[in-house]
Amino acid sequence: MARFFDAVKAGVKAFKEANEPRAFSVAGKPVRCPHCGESTFALGSALLNSRGRTAFGLDWVDPSASLLICAECGRIEWYAQEPTEIST
Repeated sequence: MARFFDAVKAGVKAFKEANEPRAFSVAGKPVRCPHCGESTFALGSALLNSRGRTAFGLDWVDPSASLLICAECGRIEWYAQEPTEIST
C-alpha cells in the first residue's frame, strides 16, 4: 500500500512541475496579462466544440485552442496557435 501512495505523490509532484507558471510568447511577442501585468502563466488547452460534431459524437475532430492562465490574477487568455515558452 505504501508503494501506491508513493506513486500518487510522485504523480502529484510531476503534475505540479508540469504546470509551474512560465513565461510565453505568441507571434514573437512576450505575453503579459492585460489585467495585472504579470508575465508568467500556466499553459492549458480547450476543445472548441461544435454542435454538429457533438450531436454525432465526433468531438475529438473539433479543433482546440491554447489557454494561458495568469499566475497572479487567474485571467484566461485564449490563443489559436500554441504559445512558445521563453526563458526568463
